[in-house]
Amino acid sequence: MKHYHRIPLMLCSFCAVSLFIIAQNNTNLPTSMYGVGELSTSDGGRYAGMGNIGIALNRTGFQNTLNPAAITRMDSTCFIFDVGASASYARYSFQNDHSSSFMGNPNRFSIGCRILPRWYAMIGAAPYSSVGYIIQTEEEVEGMPGSYTYSLFEGSGGLYRCYLTNAFALTKRLSVGINLGIILGTVTQSETQESAIVEYESSKRAFYADFGIHYEFNTIGNQKWAAGLVFAPSLQVNHENNLTYSNSSTSESVDKSYHSRTQYLPMHIGAGISMTTERWVMTTDYNYLDWSRNTSSYTSMKYENQHKLNIGGAYITNPRLPRSTELMGGIGLSNSYINLRGGKMQYLEVSAGASFPIRYSYLSLGATWRKQINSRSSLMQESRFSMNLNITFGERISRSKLR
Repeated sequence: MKHYHRIPLMLCSFCAVSLFIIAQNNTNLPTSMYGVGELSTSDGGRYAGMGNIGIALNRTGFQNTLNPAAITRMDSTCFIFDVGASASYARYSFQNDHSSSFMGNPNRFSIGCRILPRWYAMIGAAPYSSVGYIIQTEEEVEGMPGSYTYSLFEGSGGLYRCYLTNAFALTKRLSVGINLGIILGTVTQSETQESAIVEYESSKRAFYADFGIHYEFNTIGNQKWAAGLVFAPSLQVNHENNLTYSNSSTSESVDKSYHSRTQYLPMHIGAGISMTTERWVMTTDYNYLDWSRNTSSYTSMKYENQHKLNIGGAYITNPRLPRSTELMGGIGLSNSYINLRGGKMQYLEVSAGASFPIRYSYLSLGATWRKQINSRSSLMQESRFSMNLNITFGERISRSKLR
């Protein structure tokens, strides 16, 4: 008996999108194969137009969520608020089948300030990962040519990160920081065949921590160099799982808890270097995510360690002003951590944007085009255009409170 899968599939932030693909396969595509879902590469921010990089960036007016040590240039007389939203248009194709989707959602919120002369803090929330897919299968009934049974697999939900950042300026050039928080959310998956429906609901939570270092080198002429390093350990994800079964034709129903395979947040190591002049900011980030602690019970799928390399820059239009318009651009390469039947997926991203000062605030816009560049025709192709809007604003506080 052959299995033909009509798959509307892609994991996207806060949404489920549909791509109808016909592909031949010998095993059912499981709904639980995607672990914690597609990770959010970042949460946008003022430098989304540079490709969402900033491990080595420690600048005034920048709420850096990529390196907890790189917030010690925060304006010491303000509470700094960051609010962001994103929208994207995606197009998927496989052979002669195509589909597209549009989505838009808030994607970040943070508040930061200086607590003491060398102690800075920030609290915030942002998406960590998301699940969204619909899979419809056609299976020809053996011995009955032209007769098929149909199954529908659906998944939705995601995980969110709530964190508290503390950074300490040990010296004028050296800062250290730590993020502590929790990751939590619910993923719902269902399988429907004829009149029977099985729904799996998993509430997930995990402790989250990452550590950062930021160091500024001696200047060379008008060039200022800095480097950053971040590390997040692999931590276990706890589950509370519930299975619900119902069959409308027989009035049968089951509601019980179930056990699932242990999942872990990936270990993350990131490094960055930046160079700043009077008019230019240039930076590059490398990120490595180790998924080796996660295993799949399905032979058609395995986890891959991820490598991400991004290069970005900003042009300061009027460096004589304390706050100036900045024009940004960036490029990045990465791979997916999901390997389906030996198929590896790589991605190219190109970004552009601008940041506009408005009194003590910044209005930032960033656009990113993402293209899947794998060469295998048997893999689904994706291209995506996204926009990020971010507002950073400050609320003045008394200087005497910080003396």
